[in-house]
Amino acid sequence: MTTLIIVAHGSKLESSNMEVIELVKNIKKENNSLHITYAFLELSKPSLLEEIEEQIKTGAKEIKVFPYFLAAGKHVKSDIPNIIEQSRVNYPNIKFELLPHLGICKGIGSLILSNILEKDI
Repeated sequence: MTTLIIVAHGSKLESSNMEVIELVKNIKKENNSLHITYAFLELSKPSLLEEIEEQIKTGAKEIKVFPYFLAAGKHVKSDIPNIIEQSRVNYPNIKFELLPHLGICKGIGSLILSNILEKDI
């Protein structure tokens, strides 16, 4: 089983965390061939490490991590890769892939412009 974990920063505001959870629910509706879940780096649960461990317990053999971050700050450049590397050591039989963060995804500029031009926000 392949799992996609969308990892966001996490917030003290529950409504902010719920936006991430709703995003994952909406993505799941569009793609039922991939197991998709979420995690947070700070201030909310589950943590990325907790979610990786949970997915392995439920049968994941491949885990892709998508950083839901616009810029490549410390979390994208250091924290997330370090958690993935630690997981590789702890679970050598599991394949891990760190995907590009949201801010450099192909089409992000067009997405922003289309929403501004259509006022569909």
